[in-house]
Amino acid sequence: MTKDDILLTSRIRLARNIKGYPYPGHMRDEEARELTEKIIDVLHKRDDFWTFYPLAEVKPLRSLYDLEENRISMQLMKNKDQAGYFIGEGGESIMVMEEDHLRMQDMRKGFFLDEEYERMREIARAVEDELPVSFDNKLGYLTACPTNVGTGLRAGCMMHLPALDTLGMERLARSIARMGFVLRGMRGEGSKIVGHVYQISNERTLGLSEEEFLKRAKSITAEVAALERIKRKEMYLDHLIELEDMARRSYGVLRNARIMSYEEAMLHLSHMKLGIELSVLSPKKDFDLYDLMISLGKAHLQMERGSFLDERSSNIYRANKVRQLIKEVF
Repeated sequence: MTKDDILLTSRIRLARNIKGYPYPGHMRDEEARELTEKIIDVLHKRDDFWTFYPLAEVKPLRSLYDLEENRISMQLMKNKDQAGYFIGEGGESIMVMEEDHLRMQDMRKGFFLDEEYERMREIARAVEDELPVSFDNKLGYLTACPTNVGTGLRAGCMMHLPALDTLGMERLARSIARMGFVLRGMRGEGSKIVGHVYQISNERTLGLSEEEFLKRAKSITAEVAALERIKRKEMYLDHLIELEDMARRSYGVLRNARIMSYEEAMLHLSHMKLGIELSVLSPKKDFDLYDLMISLGKAHLQMERGSFLDERSSNIYRANKVRQLIKEVF
């Protein structure tokens, strides 16, 4: 599948644990340090591709920045005293002492599940060659959460689904659930839906091989994208006035607002993006919705500004950036 206006990113994540150590949350600090050193040695023995960030030594702004980049999770940030993470030169990340000892992931713009899987399997094998991984001959890889037992694999995509979200998402959610997949917000489990952007991934990792999960993920992603296109056509043919009103109203807000929360910005950018794609708005050039999702986050705004921004200042700065975008696009 090629990159398009619906599919934003794809991601592969593998969970692994090391025998002889309790799960994170039940480890003593010295156990966590010992295991972390072993993991660092394994990865650096293989190559110098990785940079390790002990969470206790990372400035809060940097960790929030990496959270917005989807490199780490909220769960990792809760275990500040013991956790850390690696960032690879290609953008890959490995979370250490999140819910499991290791959460290895590769996330890329577009649709690259096969390539991401091969990359993460390569890293997982390097770990398994050096450290005894928790594995059961009947169940597979053992994890802290039962839903990850088995392959330890999560295969998923981030998708922009404004038409499905507007015309009703419940039926799709039920259909996906029957196939063992789930719809979540862009930050995963427990996160809210922002800008009609959904994360779709397998809910469990037991019962199929890694290759079968990959095949199913690709099939479901293609089906959801096709259904979104059908619903967009339906909006254009049957609800054109409502579509134009939604897109133009959002354009007006984005062009004129002087203060804007992240959620509001993403909602209106989503509507405007849909209006452009369905030709009810005529821009000079298009824009990348995923890049804006990242760059309008609070940590990214502060990094760009080079100074601390409280909530109000962030909302003002964000509105300024969006108005500048409107000038460039239109």
